[in-house]
Amino acid sequence: MLAKIEAFASRMLGLIAGTALFAMMLLTFVDVIGRYGFHKSIFGAAEIVEHLMILTVFAGLAFITAKNEHITVTLMEGLFTQRFAAAQRWMSIAISVGCTLLITREMYAHAADLLRSGKRTAVLDLAQWMQPMSAALLSLVGFALLVLAVVRTRGRLGATSTHSD
Repeated sequence: MLAKIEAFASRMLGLIAGTALFAMMLLTFVDVIGRYGFHKSIFGAAEIVEHLMILTVFAGLAFITAKNEHITVTLMEGLFTQRFAAAQRWMSIAISVGCTLLITREMYAHAADLLRSGKRTAVLDLAQWMQPMSAALLSLVGFALLVLAVVRTRGRLGATSTHSD
């Protein structure tokens, strides 16, 4: 059951990130054509792109965190893998959990400050707290999925694919 929840949530995060990225590309393309071809820009395009960027980055980050598909550098991995494989794996998990929680906390704190201040965007007059709050919520989803994956696999997340540089 946990695996199905993880798979569904991962698919949804990937879909959110991909859709937001595509919408950002399409909006930018149409805006540039409109601005230079017809001297008409799309009203609020820059602010819309900002919102889409938040969705792309934080849904993508949650997706990658949940799948444990961070970019890794394996320069010195051979020295540590055999002797300290378990410690290395748990250290990697601890750093991922810690960074995800830190990002979530900071985004939530920033959203709370903006909510208290009542600040709004300059062009579309949207509440500014929505951007960091959506980032915090997506980061929290990534954290929850990471914890589920760690519990389900007992910390053996290395079974999923990783990318090396």
